[in-house]
Amino acid sequence: MKIAIGGISRAGKTTMARKILNYFPESKKVILHQDDYVNAGYDIPQINERINWEVPESIDFVRLKYDFNWMSEHLDVVILEGIFALYDEDMNRTFDKKLFVDLGYNKFIDRKSMDNRWGYEPDWYIQHIWDSYQKYREQILKMTDIIIIEEDNMAKCLDDLFS
Repeated sequence: MKIAIGGISRAGKTTMARKILNYFPESKKVILHQDDYVNAGYDIPQINERINWEVPESIDFVRLKYDFNWMSEHLDVVILEGIFALYDEDMNRTFDKKLFVDLGYNKFIDRKSMDNRWGYEPDWYIQHIWDSYQKYREQILKMTDIIIIEEDNMAKCLDDLFS
């Protein structure tokens, strides 16, 4: 089974991926984190002299697709999670499930303000993250086979999908 989980930063994509693995206790499985496939900083566009992680060009899709395809051939369950997990059309055709974790503005701001994984992020950049998310969110919501999951109903949705 090949599963993609997309959504904004701090939406709960990794948490969801880990929970999904629990539905496949006897399977050979892996989670691919898109953050592990970022391009070198000098290959990523900048905004106001900061690296702009919020664009698809930040991801090394060639390496990601290679690893994803290899793992899909050798493992039973492959989960790709990341802000651009649903961006690549070729990969989208291969997913058995396409999940999108939707998060409201206030929850995003609350979570992002407590996130210090990447060091200090100015308010304008946090707003830029939200604005970029809105742009790509619109494209994702147009997909006919996307499953929208809100945090409040995550457990029920996962039970419905994988039990």
